[in-house]
Parts: sequence; C-alpha cells; structure tokens
Amino acid sequence: MSELERRTLWVRAGGRCTLCKAYLLEGALSAVEVPLGERAHIVGREDSANSARGEHPMPVEDRDDIDNLMLACSLCHTEIDKKRVEGILDVDLLRDLKRKHETDIKTQTGLLRDSRTAIVRLAGTIRGDVMQLPRKAAAEAVIRCAGRFPFFVEAYDRQGVEIDLLQVDGEYPLEETYYRTATRRIDAALETRVMPGIASGDIDHVSVFAIARLPLLIYLGWKLNDGIPADIYQRHRSTDDWQWPDSTAATDFTVTHDPDPSAGQNLDAGLYEDAVLITNLSGTTPVTDLPAELHDAARWTISPDTGPAEDVFAGAEVLARFVAALRGFFTDLETTHKHIKRLHVLGALPLAGAIELGRSLKSDALRPTLVTYDRTQQGYTVALEV
Repeated sequence: MSELERRTLWVRAGGRCTLCKAYLLEGALSAVEVPLGERAHIVGREDSANSARGEHPMPVEDRDDIDNLMLACSLCHTEIDKKRVEGILDVDLLRDLKRKHETDIKTQTGLLRDSRTAIVRLAGTIRGDVMQLPRKAAAEAVIRCAGRFPFFVEAYDRQGVEIDLLQVDGEYPLEETYYRTATRRIDAALETRVMPGIASGDIDHVSVFAIARLPLLIYLGWKLNDGIPADIYQRHRSTDDWQWPDSTAATDFTVTHDPDPSAGQNLDAGLYEDAVLITNLSGTTPVTDLPAELHDAARWTISPDTGPAEDVFAGAEVLARFVAALRGFFTDLETTHKHIKRLHVLGALPLAGAIELGRSLKSDALRPTLVTYDRTQQGYTVALEV
C-alpha cells in the first residue's frame, strides 16, 4: 500500500476505529500521539478457509484495494478475523459499516456518537420452565437490527446476565415471597450496574432482552422508564430467534371504552377509583374472567385491528405503534379521569409489550397505581403493584 493510500484510509475513517469508534492516535498509557490503527480486510487477504471471509468470489489481486480495507483498532481487528464471528460479521455487514462510518466522518465535524448499547438481560423461569436467553443471540440481534455493538455490563455470573432470577425460589408453584425477592434482584441489578453507568455517561443506550412472568417485565420497564434510550427485543415464534423480522405488517392498535352501562360506578359523576385495562394482544380475556370485585369497574380494552396473535409484534415498527396507543391512553386517562387511583391490568400480552407498558408509566402524582395480575388455576390473582 502506498503512502497516499494509507493516508486516504486514515482520513476517510477520521482516525477512529470503523467499528467501535475508538480514537486511534493516542496511547492509553502515555497519552502520546502514536498511530494505533490497523488495516483490516473485509474480504480476507487470502483465498483460503483459514482466512476470515477468505472464500469470497472477489479476485485475490483486488483484496488489498482501499475499498476492501477498513481502519480498525487492534481489538476489533482481532475479533472480526476470528472464524467464530464470521457468520455474524460477514462481508456485506462490514461493507455497510465501513460505508456508514466514512459517510459520517465526511459529514460531521464533531465526535461520532457511541454506537455501543448496554445489554440488559433478565433471565427467569415461567411456571417452572427455564427460558433460554443466549448471550450470543442478544449480541447478534443488536448488530443486525440496530447497527449497534453490544456492551455487556458484567454482573452476577460474569457473563453479562445483569438480572438473574433463575435461582429465585417460589416461582412455581407460586409462593407469596417470590415477587418480593424477584423485584429486589431487579432493583439491585439496575441500581448498582446500569443506573451508575447512565449517570456517568458510560451508558447512553440500553437493549433489553427479558423472559419472566409478565408482572416482572412490567416492573422492569417501570424501573427503566422512558427517559433512558432503549430498544426492546423479544423471541419470535415465527423465526425462533431474538432479531426483529423484516416486516411490512400494518397492524395498528385501538383502545376502546367498554360501553356497558353497568360498568364504572356512575361514570359521569367520576366517583370510581378503580378501572381495568384488558390487553387482548396475544390472546383474548373474556370479561367474565375478571375478578368479581372488578366486574363493576370502568373498563378499557387495547387490541390489534388484525386480531390477537402470538407474534402480533411482527416487527419493531408494530411495537412502536402499540407504544403510541398506550401513551395516548395514559394521556387521556390523566386528562379526563384524574379520579382513578388504581388501574388493574389483565390479559394476554407479548413480552416486549409488557416491558413497554411499564416504560410508558409516568412517575408524576397524576398516574394511578398499576395493579398487575397472574393467571393461575384459581383465576386472576394480584401479583405486583407498580
């Protein structure tokens, strides 16, 4: 490579790693300006199975061209050349990352935003079944779906499981102490691992992967709240993984008020303090299944216009429309029904929707207490108040 080509590679990349954005002209130990960048091949330099991405139709004589090279720090260079990550960080993805990075450098004069995202994983059991939430699946999802790179906040198992509920006793059959212990675990993980990072600026975005009972997912979302930039992921039955599928689904969501005149204890007078929100997203909850003490409460139902389905959130944009419907509902509730003190939430809701429901809650004095429920053999029973 000529001196002009080396200089061109550095200028196009802005002296920063194409992948992690590390500054490559300052030693971490001495603070002396020393060039730390390395030329990383996108298509491997050699036409060989031993060369990362080497078995590619690109002619070998073209592989040292500047368009096939990216400026990288030694750590990223070493990682992308490992055969184990070749299926995730493939040629097309690396080319796209190089193009986006060099375009950003050309159009921006300031520092690029940090493209890392802190992975927040909540791993629990549901009715005694251990739910798998692989670290690798979370990493691949944020790379593929958001163009971000995973940052695992080390925690209990030193493998990035920030919130570990697998060892909490009393999940099934459900014992009275289960939710108290589980919420303490969530509090401890967020308050000692995640929140300090946000306060210090080390974390400016989180990606949430969680499997647990719905009341705990709502609680997790409430603790995170909507002030923290976050992407929420869930496992999809249609694809059997955690990546959001490419979808053109036009599913929208509607919140309807129950027209039954017997519900609401004199709605016009505004005397009632309890109301119900039925979430008919991944299934349908008949009104007759409500606890007896809620039969006369004012009721709202949120449902998709395409009907309930296991994978009702066919893509991230569908989840966003659900969040918009939720926020509209809570805004209306705070404006026109200030007398409601407790909102009882029951029904069928996908995991990502439960987290977003919690994040949609506002912490001001006008917000009613959210009462969440578990579905048991005895019917709906109160689980957590948020």
